Amino acid sequence: MNEIFDKIENWEEYSRILPVSLNQMDWRTFQQEYRDYIDLAKLAQILPGVGAVIGFYTNGKLIDRLGETAMNSYRMRLLK
Repeated sequence: MNEIFDKIENWEEYSRILPVSLNQMDWRTFQQEYRDYIDLAKLAQILPGVGAVIGFYTNGKLIDRLGETAMNSYRMRLLK
């Protein structure tokens, strides 16, 4: 969490190392990081019958995490 806060706090400096356009993005690395994070949960959704239950649980957890991240981002913005 501190790493993310530092990036937000020093956004101007951090944004200089980001790709200028989407064509300069390292999509392979991005895809692999995303895959490593979410792959097993999404793969389990393919299973007949239990896939729906797994998907319900997994998607709920992802939405909860997204909501928590959004709220904390807003709080950090207010504290700044």
